Amino acid sequence: MDEGYNVYAADWRGYGKSTGSPNYRGVLEDTEVAFKDFLDKTKTDSLKHIVYGMSLGGQLAIKITMDNQEHVDALVLDSALESAQKIAIDYAPFEFLKNRARHHPESFNQLYVGSRDIKSIRNIPKLIIHSANDLQVSISHGENLFKNANEPKTFWKTETSHIMTLRDEPKEAIKRINRLIQ
Repeated sequence: MDEGYNVYAADWRGYGKSTGSPNYRGVLEDTEVAFKDFLDKTKTDSLKHIVYGMSLGGQLAIKITMDNQEHVDALVLDSALESAQKIAIDYAPFEFLKNRARHHPESFNQLYVGSRDIKSIRNIPKLIIHSANDLQVSISHGENLFKNANEPKTFWKTETSHIMTLRDEPKEAIKRINRLIQ
């Protein structure tokens, strides 16, 4: 489906075809380098810049958008995590570990926390997509990101699997993204 979009995508260290081992600081550095390269490659075009983050990439998309608001025309989050701490609470196998995660946010990544950082993004349209059927990242993450986001913002609740909106609902996704940038 050709809708007139150019896509810039990069693999983080340890993902896809990239070498190395992923870690919170490393994927942030990789994202910052990729975004700078993206800006360099698009500085003479007139296209809108949409930052699209999925799952863990949602936190990074929020951070990059927050730090580069003058270069971003829209932010789209699909099945995004609100924070590493919240994922730890969701997945800890024992209540004492859940309580440790609840009461010690300093034990988790603080370089980028989606639910905190999204509050600093102003005047950029945001589309937050999350599925009620997402088995990896609870819809509560998307709902909390939406709650913390400033206007303009839209929440789209889907019935897809984790990060499968573009695959399963491409026409609707493009329609909603186009609405953001018009």
